[in-house]
Amino acid sequence: MEEKNHKQPFWRQGDIYFVKLDRDFDTKEAVTVKDGVIARGEMTGHSHRVSQSSLAAGAALYHFGRALYLRAEKAGATVVHDEHGPIELPAGSYAVVNQQEFDGLRWRQVYD
Repeated sequence: MEEKNHKQPFWRQGDIYFVKLDRDFDTKEAVTVKDGVIARGEMTGHSHRVSQSSLAAGAALYHFGRALYLRAEKAGATVVHDEHGPIELPAGSYAVVNQQEFDGLRWRQVYD
């Protein structure tokens, strides 16, 4: 019996991962993040953000409770940061995930 490979493609920029979803998500219960800011650095004030040109082309960032998703249906999206190179995401929908690390006692979020 052959097993399916369930690995999802993902992209990384610093401590943020973008995991491509197999299907789109419903935005009825979502809150749109209009400025496209994914995460702000606590020390530097720099931010991971969807580029203005990607937002203008139809890319959108959504909050579902504590979860964050990116939809870039037509042209994909460029994600930028002042200290990291830009990344180009192909057209699709993505879960946006903060990197976690285990410090021996608990899991905690990694910050740039």
